[in-house]
Amino acid sequence: MTFEELLSRFDAVRSTGSGYSAKCPVHEDRVSSLSISQGDEDRALIHCHAGCPLDDILLDRNLTLSDLFPDDPVPVPTQAPVLTSASTQIWYDYYDLEGMLLHQVVKGAGKQFRQRHPTPEGWVWKASGRRVPYRWPELVGQNEVFICEGEKDVDCLFDHGLVATCNLGGASKWRAEETAALLDLHPAQVYVIPDNDAPGRKHGDSVVDQLTAAGLTATLVPLPGLQPHGDASDWFAAGGTAESLRALADDPPDPETVISPDVEAVDMLTAPQEFTREGEDAYRLDYPTLGVSFSVAHLHRHHDDLKCELTVDTTLPQARTVNGTLLWTATNLSAARTRAGLAKGLAARSGEAKWDWLGALETLSVRVARAESEGSSEIKPLADFDLPTDDPAWTIAGLPILKDHPTILFGDGGAAKSYLALYLAGTIARDIPVLFADFEYEPEAHRDRLQRLFGAEMPRERLHYVRCSQPLVNEVGRLQKHILEHGIGFIVVDSIVFALNGPPESAEVAAGFFRALRTLNVGSLGLAHTTKGDNSDQKPFGSVFFANGARSVFHVKRNDDEGAGSNTVELALSHRKANTGRRIPTLGLRLRFTPTRTRIDPFDVASGSDDLATALPIWQRVKSLVSTAPMSIDDLASALGANPHSVSRIVRRMDLFTRDSAGLVSLTADTLTSSSSSLEANEARF
Repeated sequence: MTFEELLSRFDAVRSTGSGYSAKCPVHEDRVSSLSISQGDEDRALIHCHAGCPLDDILLDRNLTLSDLFPDDPVPVPTQAPVLTSASTQIWYDYYDLEGMLLHQVVKGAGKQFRQRHPTPEGWVWKASGRRVPYRWPELVGQNEVFICEGEKDVDCLFDHGLVATCNLGGASKWRAEETAALLDLHPAQVYVIPDNDAPGRKHGDSVVDQLTAAGLTATLVPLPGLQPHGDASDWFAAGGTAESLRALADDPPDPETVISPDVEAVDMLTAPQEFTREGEDAYRLDYPTLGVSFSVAHLHRHHDDLKCELTVDTTLPQARTVNGTLLWTATNLSAARTRAGLAKGLAARSGEAKWDWLGALETLSVRVARAESEGSSEIKPLADFDLPTDDPAWTIAGLPILKDHPTILFGDGGAAKSYLALYLAGTIARDIPVLFADFEYEPEAHRDRLQRLFGAEMPRERLHYVRCSQPLVNEVGRLQKHILEHGIGFIVVDSIVFALNGPPESAEVAAGFFRALRTLNVGSLGLAHTTKGDNSDQKPFGSVFFANGARSVFHVKRNDDEGAGSNTVELALSHRKANTGRRIPTLGLRLRFTPTRTRIDPFDVASGSDDLATALPIWQRVKSLVSTAPMSIDDLASALGANPHSVSRIVRRMDLFTRDSAGLVSLTADTLTSSSSSLEANEARF
């Protein structure tokens, strides 16, 4: 295609200093955001400054990538190339009666056909303008000629010892020139073999009528036993022979009983359909009686447009698919031109050009837009909602992990967060299936840890693992599919910083992470790192929205007093945030390593190392100090390195403690026998 022809395909084309501008056909373009210019070797360069994909632009304008290259003449081969199994093209030559090559039909991948003719300078990509029957010279002197719909079928009949021909262009393209060419040869009998579909029947009847009107004897010979859309090549492949075809020609069957009835245009606006919300930002529209489904993922608003990732799957036998997928693209559901372009592509690739693909896309777009405006939950008085019926958290070694909401563990590198997270995941997997999404480690190391933590009782079927190499917003599609297929109820994200699609300090990036997490519609445990500077143990590294987005947050501190080679790791977990209940007192967990196993057990942080004790609030440390013997306020302050007034205030305000006449602090009798729930109630006051 010439550059001028290419420009003519677009609207509002204007010359600019470096090329041309035009209206982009994919989005609602008000500013002519499409640039068209010529690059190396005069190749056309097309770019939409709004970000529309080149494939969508070409599809909308009925163009292909080859149209971006100029029609430079290429050398005419002296003979047809020898085809190999790796060849993707087949050439069909059309000659006149003097043996001159008029033009070729070139069949590419699928059912892509192009025509070209030779000139002294080389090939030009269009037919020569002179219409003649295919293999015309070989029809001379023949009394019997078969007419098929395409060149492949003609060659097949010749391979079986029969003389055949067809016209250029396929069904409905038989013209007076082909009739005149046959009339000059005047064969005694012409048999027309239609393809087994309505267009084939229409074409066959038309050819018979034209030949009969010209004075030739022509008969329609439909082939029995073909599948819908089948042709002569299919019939021979199924066992047909030249003798049986001649027998059919002598006594042709009734076309009404052989040829598949006309396929009416399927109205996909009214066809049976099932529309479901697959999760946050994900929808599915199924046509169960048609074998077609539309899936929408990563739905988001961009300015005023509703954009998404669209996948169309089908079981149609004649469709050109990749493992059942007819189309996969990023698209704009709000753009009418984009939907129209997609419909054309679906009609061409599905083999069902008469189906109302545009109607299906309109249905999908309208239902998705309405579902988004309505939201995923109903609006009603809060008092009408049900109360929780299940325990909101699992308590594992004293650590509460929320079942339905995000929990975050954060701490310095090397604080055994991943080890602890795997222990928690394996324990939860005894209740429900769990997915461990690993963004920074490798499966072999986690498999070894799993063996050490659980031994022969490790979860085998209910703890799933996936190594993720892309940000969560990109991985969410395949994770969501696996979660739905396997009934996953909880996910571990290790770690959050490697699962982000931008800087962790960005509020937008943090919000995007939680949106993707909500799409999965399961509870989660995310691992994060600490910030730099003062108060680094208060919130996870990055935007404040990581702490805000989680419903429960724990800081993990490792004992720095451990010596090199120690087989014990002690951790203090401080509850920094709890949206669903009270914060628990700082919890101690001890990891003990043997040559083959790792055990995790709770321990009293206050009675452990001095390094971890600093993670405790003063009241917990006071409680530990006076649990064995009464102490004075001054002695407590000295032991704690705290202000005596602060210690005195805590002792005075908390009913855990009592003071005798000498001013010594001890635990109350009730405290010695109180439940952990009453301790939590006291802690919640501070």
